Amino acid sequence: MADIKSRFATAFRSERLIYRAIDMQDIPLVARMLWDPVNQGYGDPTLYAPLSGTVGTVMVQKGLEASLLSVLICLPNPQAPEGDPSLPGSSLRTAQEAAIPIGSLMLGKPTAPKTDHWRWTTLGIGIAEEHQDKGYGKEAVNWALDWAFNFAGMHRVEMLTASYNDRAINMYKQLGFREEGRKRETIYMDRRWWDMVQFGILEGEWEAIRANGGT
Repeated sequence: MADIKSRFATAFRSERLIYRAIDMQDIPLVARMLWDPVNQGYGDPTLYAPLSGTVGTVMVQKGLEASLLSVLICLPNPQAPEGDPSLPGSSLRTAQEAAIPIGSLMLGKPTAPKTDHWRWTTLGIGIAEEHQDKGYGKEAVNWALDWAFNFAGMHRVEMLTASYNDRAINMYKQLGFREEGRKRETIYMDRRWWDMVQFGILEGEWEAIRANGGT
């Protein structure tokens, strides 16, 4: 295992991405990325109708309040100024502040009462449409799994998606999530009935993937 100092130094980075906390001023940006028509259809299978900026912002705010982790997914800015090497962590802070947001990721707190000791969390992610199909979502979910199991002490990470979201289903399977169940024909979208599909990955399954060199 890498020494703890180096783990801290790289904890909020992955191969191509930087992760920073979502500030209040970021909420309108997150809402715009999550609630464009395509992302809305894939990410929220409830009644498909236009969302006002106010409603979208309120929904993001509620998600933040109920989250265990909420981050902006960012690309490094090649023009970011260098940090002061005499200040611990200054280079990372400078990079985070200058990074270019391309999406958001949240891990939710358990919503059922008296279940915190079950140590589980629900994952949600959205990538701006212009940055999709580049592997950023897969990389960010992989990072979130590492954070959940290494730092938050989770035992289980789960997610729900509509059965028409083939891209998300394929990605989660590639990352080691297992299909755990379907609520059949519970979603109505575009003149068809679709299943709600639940996926999950356990701490031991994640450990086995990492032990075999999987990412």
